Amino acid sequence: MDGFDESALEQRYRAASVMTGVLPIGLAPSSERRQAAFFWLLRGDRLDAWRTLGLEAWKGEVRALWPATAPLLDQIDSPDRLTFARYAHRTLREPAGPGLIHIGDAWHSTSPQLGQGANMALLDAWALAKALREEADLEAALRRAVALRRFHVRLYQILSASFTPAYQSDSRILPWIRDRIVPPFGRLWPATRIQAEMVAGTFGGPMERLGLRD
Repeated sequence: MDGFDESALEQRYRAASVMTGVLPIGLAPSSERRQAAFFWLLRGDRLDAWRTLGLEAWKGEVRALWPATAPLLDQIDSPDRLTFARYAHRTLREPAGPGLIHIGDAWHSTSPQLGQGANMALLDAWALAKALREEADLEAALRRAVALRRFHVRLYQILSASFTPAYQSDSRILPWIRDRIVPPFGRLWPATRIQAEMVAGTFGGPMERLGLRD
């Protein structure tokens, strides 16, 4: 972790098509050495081309974008040390059925840009627990749990789908807007509050619907 912030995610971009990041993940069991997750943006249909390019050529590209990652790259001695993770925006139209309910990514998967996967799943779980306490009938409870969460889920699905192209796409215009237009307005009220609520997972009032605030 030398040279990196041990308390924050750091990323480097070239437009929206090239990105690398370093995320601190704490200590491994029985170790005092702090660890980090390293990641690189790669479109799924370009995976074979990346493999053909070769590890050293790819490392050169990463170093050119962010020289400080060199010590991390030195630890990657095989493509097998990297895991290709796919994601997609998907939403189940009917997340509940007889004796069954989907929560978290099983109901509403998104890109990781807003970082709300765990938060959304926890809110789903709370809604389910609340509905089970308040409804005597199981099927009614499952419907109630979905109703409590549906608006917030739809809102964040829309937000995620809207923001993702500005960070992960081949667009040249959206990254320019992201870097030149958004920051000045983002420092003004109420944009500051809206941004804080979006990244906290509280935009749209989900806590109030679940009785988590007075």
